[in-house]
Amino acid sequence: MLYDHRLKARLSRIGISAIPDNPEILSAALEPRKRNFILFAVAQFVSFAGTWMQKAAVGWLIWELTHSPGWVGAIALSDLIAALWVAPLAGAVTDRSNPYRLIQLTQFLALSNTLLLMALVFSGGVTPWLLLVWAIIDATIQGFNQPVRMLITGTLAPRGLLNQAIASNSIAANLARIGGPALAGILMLKSGIESVLLLNAISFIAMFGIIWHLRIWIDQPRAGGAHRSLFADMQAGFSYIRNTREIAMLFVFALSFSLLGRPFIELFPAIAGETFQGGPGMLASLMSAQGVGALVGATCMLTPWRRNVLIAITYCAGISVCLSLIYFSTTTNPYFALPAIAFAGMFHVVCNIGMQSMAQTMSEMAMRGRVLALYWMVFRAVPALGAFTIGLAAHWFNLQVLIGLAACVFIVFTLIKLPLVRQVYFNKPMASGKD
Repeated sequence: MLYDHRLKARLSRIGISAIPDNPEILSAALEPRKRNFILFAVAQFVSFAGTWMQKAAVGWLIWELTHSPGWVGAIALSDLIAALWVAPLAGAVTDRSNPYRLIQLTQFLALSNTLLLMALVFSGGVTPWLLLVWAIIDATIQGFNQPVRMLITGTLAPRGLLNQAIASNSIAANLARIGGPALAGILMLKSGIESVLLLNAISFIAMFGIIWHLRIWIDQPRAGGAHRSLFADMQAGFSYIRNTREIAMLFVFALSFSLLGRPFIELFPAIAGETFQGGPGMLASLMSAQGVGALVGATCMLTPWRRNVLIAITYCAGISVCLSLIYFSTTTNPYFALPAIAFAGMFHVVCNIGMQSMAQTMSEMAMRGRVLALYWMVFRAVPALGAFTIGLAAHWFNLQVLIGLAACVFIVFTLIKLPLVRQVYFNKPMASGKD
């Protein structure tokens, strides 16, 4: 095949005449991981920027259509609705699929969905319910896309530098989070939501190009689960997480943090419009402040922390996010509120990098796709449930106060769990994937 000829040609340049049967030997022979990881990180930066632009546009679109915090929370809830069935299936699919083919397919579907929304906006046919259905479809596609992205990140990461690779990828994501919403705010003010969606559609070109360039390193079949049904693989993933104490404890922490501490990001459109009586500019300011803080946090995580230090930092960061939100809930002055959001963003990304590093390093390779998919479900979908609950309650209570109360509950819950955390992570060596 043409692909085999290309592979042989690349190997011949480094003195290898035949394609090795052993994947580890092949991987070692094709070692320029640092360059490949940088290329993939650049492509992800462009993709993330487009995604955050679209997220800002969709959030503001539902606010303009309804002026309802409940509807803003409902759009955020689409992540949860999709994840209830997508995440377990996506993990099993990732563990048995060719990463190259899977990421190509999910990127094509995401682009098609963006073009669909752009057509609806141009035609003036968008309604709140139609936008909710669109958001569920988009969350479904992202549910299949994100685990394979995380898997490729781990595959391309330079040896022994997984934590730093995740942090570098997070820097790209948060640079995009800063620039994307800010640019979206400007475009919405100058030329409308349609221009934001169009620019996001154009951003897909970078990811398609880099994926094609990296094909030789990621176009490899996955052996896991080919002889079992998808349902059996899904069950095995849940059982593995439940019965591996370190991973089970990680998921307890991720669940509580995502439900009680994380939802403030999904509520930005309602905070901008209701709390601060602002428009797209205020929304962009909130998202950019959170992104600036996240960038600082990701930069700090470039340090190669030891295992126990990384775990301690992760738990402390989760508590610090909620302390920042408690302060945020006490002020309606943007000059004080925006720095609080920046601090919350900084600690939030530190916590995320720590949890993702733990999920990658503590899980067996054959189970990693399922662990990462379920982790992504928790980190993306559970905040949607929290945002929906808080947004709904905001019809009767103050939105900022509700955010602060949820943060208080998380801190209390985490402090109660600390003795068990010490027992699982610090009183014995960490398991390598088996309990």
